[in-house]
Amino acid sequence: MSKELYSDTIKCNLITDEIFLPDDVDNDDDNDSSDRYDGNRRRSSLLDNGARRRSSALEAKGFPTIADPKIDSVSDEYERKREGVPRVLGYPISIPFIISNEFCERFSYYGMRTILTIYFTKKLQMSDETATLWFHEFMGLCYATPLIGAIIADVFIGKFMTIFLMSLIYVLGNVVMSLSSVGQWGIFQASSSFDDTTDFYNYIPKQWGPLLALHLIALGTGGIKPCVSSFGGDQFRATEGIQLQRFFSMFYFSINAGSVISTALTPELRGMKCLGEETCYPLAFGVPALFMVIATAAFLIASRWYVKIPPLGNPIIDVAKVTWTNLFGKESPEKLYGEKKVEETKQIYRILAVFIPFPLFWALFDQQSSRWVMQADRMNGKVGSFEIKPDQMQVINPAFVMCLIPCFEIFVYPLMRKIGLSTSPAFRIVVGMFVAALAFIVCGFVELAMEQRVSAWNDAHPNDVRTLSSMDKENQLHVFTMIPQIFLITCAEILCSITVLEFAYAYAPPSMKSVCQSMMLLTSSFGNLVVVIFTKVSKRDLYQYFMWAGIQIFASLLMYLICRRVQAPLEEFKKKNLVGDAVEMTNTDETQKRSKAYEE
Repeated sequence: MSKELYSDTIKCNLITDEIFLPDDVDNDDDNDSSDRYDGNRRRSSLLDNGARRRSSALEAKGFPTIADPKIDSVSDEYERKREGVPRVLGYPISIPFIISNEFCERFSYYGMRTILTIYFTKKLQMSDETATLWFHEFMGLCYATPLIGAIIADVFIGKFMTIFLMSLIYVLGNVVMSLSSVGQWGIFQASSSFDDTTDFYNYIPKQWGPLLALHLIALGTGGIKPCVSSFGGDQFRATEGIQLQRFFSMFYFSINAGSVISTALTPELRGMKCLGEETCYPLAFGVPALFMVIATAAFLIASRWYVKIPPLGNPIIDVAKVTWTNLFGKESPEKLYGEKKVEETKQIYRILAVFIPFPLFWALFDQQSSRWVMQADRMNGKVGSFEIKPDQMQVINPAFVMCLIPCFEIFVYPLMRKIGLSTSPAFRIVVGMFVAALAFIVCGFVELAMEQRVSAWNDAHPNDVRTLSSMDKENQLHVFTMIPQIFLITCAEILCSITVLEFAYAYAPPSMKSVCQSMMLLTSSFGNLVVVIFTKVSKRDLYQYFMWAGIQIFASLLMYLICRRVQAPLEEFKKKNLVGDAVEMTNTDETQKRSKAYEE
């Protein structure tokens, strides 16, 4: 919901960063459209050095965008370019292509990722532990490389060229992934066998192909991740705040739509018979590759209509300079870089302190696509004549997300306020971490019930001893037994993931929001690294689930202690910079009123 601050002289929208100037500011009595600052009129003293940073509503919702602190992207030059772009239904003609690009890219990513664990265990015949290591190494790289993409775009070649070049790497990775799963080809084939009972061959591909492909895909998807959303925002004029917010809503919907459709579809494709085998992984990986080709083509088609902002410099470098000078420099950082930059750097480190426990949340959350898929693979998926594949259970999470976000906004948070519970970001994050721990406790009890069924079978059939892996699925729990744990982890995602990104946006200095967003993505990378480290602690999944629940409870307590420590200075900095550098606060009483209104 848009939050606006009012005064006798200005009106500032904190989400879109729009500044409205009433009649008495421009010294006329006409209620005309020029009263809205559009980048073409005179530079007001209310603006710092004539610069107005165009932040986006998507950034407030947690999508990483790139700050542009060094030049005015709403300058006359770029505004003229935006005004010259043809409009379709009130939007720049390039916007449908950017939305299509995001839908196809997310379809490609989630479609490939959905079947990855099953591909590792069934096709490449990896152990559960090795498959988990490979999967979380890939996920860790996907969330470490956005920092590389942000620096390349901000410092060297700009967003457009970064998206294009990284998309080519992305396409190459998808193509290699599809081709390397064609086991008949000698270059990729490790071994083969023929099953007389089914009359199908079983080709085992070599592992170097998928390994190369996944590293290329991680570089590609991570490289474009911090660029696409903000590049779309660059296409709008300063006066198009409403269209900008609607664009980001469509952008967010395209992400979830691509995820839901591909998560449901690609497991069906891998279950088809082709090339003499009972499975068709070349097709299952090939369709995401095709969608990535379409994504790249859709992005390029609209090239002549794009407004392309040149590299603007990356605030990460400024943070590094201030930090180095503070630790090792002979002069004070305040003298070299100014008190404001030093205070902003301190604020960044306070926010990073809040991020410290967050890798442990991601360590649990991302196991939906690894350990939980393995758990579903041992369960009964029959629903009448249809069989739910284990990797298709992942579609429930994004479906829950789309349903539960409005439920939390309309019902849960208002109810919490009504009964006197805090809805502050810190409280929501701590509660969300406890809910994630509860999800793994439920998961552990589901695993225990499955083990008990195996034990009961072995007691009744001593001559036919089974294990969890060899137990007939018809005699096991149904996959729908997992719905409560998926529901809980989705609630935890809404409470933690969305909230922490909003937290980073609200408290970050205006010129350093991209630093916080990049660092937030890195916490996911570190979380997957934690999974890699702890995977071989126990080979029994039951112990693993309860171990992760305990780790998450520890993370929640640590988060609570950190928030208590840094909350006061975070709030103090936020109040001082409530409207950022865009608005000059001249009335202290009015500032306090507006600050209080914003907090409420």
